[in-house]
Amino acid sequence: MLALVFALQVTVAAPQPLAEIDTGKMKGEIAQLAWSPDGSEFYVETVERDRVGNVVGAHHFVVSAAGKSVKGADRAPDWASKYWTWKSAQMAPGMPAFRIEVRQHEEIENSTATPTGGALAKGGVADPSAGTTMEDAANAAYNRQKLLISDLRVKNETIGTWVNEPVIPGFSFSWAPEPLHLLAFAKRDRKDGGPLVVLDASGQKQELSVTKSAVLPAWSTDGRHLAWLERRDRKKFQLMIADISVQ
Repeated sequence: MLALVFALQVTVAAPQPLAEIDTGKMKGEIAQLAWSPDGSEFYVETVERDRVGNVVGAHHFVVSAAGKSVKGADRAPDWASKYWTWKSAQMAPGMPAFRIEVRQHEEIENSTATPTGGALAKGGVADPSAGTTMEDAANAAYNRQKLLISDLRVKNETIGTWVNEPVIPGFSFSWAPEPLHLLAFAKRDRKDGGPLVVLDASGQKQELSVTKSAVLPAWSTDGRHLAWLERRDRKKFQLMIADISVQ
């Protein structure tokens, strides 16, 4: 039987800026973006972490889609948790086979140059005149760092990478609501952001050229709109929203 594969056709209207998200004023780093069921509000969470990445504080904000205002809140809205649950799940809503796999591996990184010259590099006795001493070698060995790299992959695509950090589901991707069976994800690693890509259950994908340095994509609950945070600099983001249609 001949299998027919149709290319994914995604049409995105010109994105509109909604509000500026300034983590310098909001404290911490961006952690969540959620969308209310009626589309009238967004929830933004920032978190503060200790030196090893554990969350030690969280801050809550609500953005009005109509007034374009950002206001602090005592806690997350009730709808935010439900939204984040399906948006950041391991599998597509209504299609368990369309799922994300977590892959981990270790690498060794030298934070200083490893000795490459002289007798010591060849297994002989250290020769200070060659610029390679036992102290150099000891320092180089001491500065070797083991990296634990965690990749989120789906349909042979890497949709998020974390290095020596806990994986944050939903940061680099967002499932679309049923019955679309689509995944939007940021093309680069989670810190830099990048163009958004829409992937379907067959593995067909399309890059959205209207995005450049996007993080935290978020579909509306009716699947007709896509929002994301567009990075402007180290601390500032623009909350963007665009109408989207899929054929």
